[in-house]
Amino acid sequence: MSDSNWVRTWKENASAFDRVRSTAMTVSEPQTAVWIAEHARVAETTARDHLVRLVDIGMLVTNDAGGVTTYTPDPAYVRFRELRELVNEHSNADLAEFAADIKEELEALEAEYDVESPRALREKATDADVSASDTRDLLQVASDWEHYTYRLSLLTEALERYNEYTGQPSVASS
Repeated sequence: MSDSNWVRTWKENASAFDRVRSTAMTVSEPQTAVWIAEHARVAETTARDHLVRLVDIGMLVTNDAGGVTTYTPDPAYVRFRELRELVNEHSNADLAEFAADIKEELEALEAEYDVESPRALREKATDADVSASDTRDLLQVASDWEHYTYRLSLLTEALERYNEYTGQPSVASS
């Protein structure tokens, strides 16, 4: 399907609000209403109206730096959505197993790089005797490490609140 056919199909099958929501919820860094409107294939005024609504319902947050308003997904909303997805799609036993796997990975990173945190690994990456290529590799590992730590925090919370979110007992509360 060509890009123009894809856009036509998207516009035919998704409302302007859905396109704005979809675009705004997938940005990796804050974006302006103009940028979101362009990527959602809507008029700027339409995008602004829908963005205000998305902020009002707690899906997006704004930043008004330098007189320009940008929009990004609300981290609390994103976290809860990820928690909801975990408890809806996995048993508490699966979540506990995933947590154990991540703990093993984190322990392996600490042992392999002889540091206790991603920050310490980044500091190690800036040592004078570390090559540019190794620096890039270490920075990527530090980023992965932070991601694992975040995922572990999600799994821990999902296990601790499994009963609350699903009405079923959790391994963590047993």
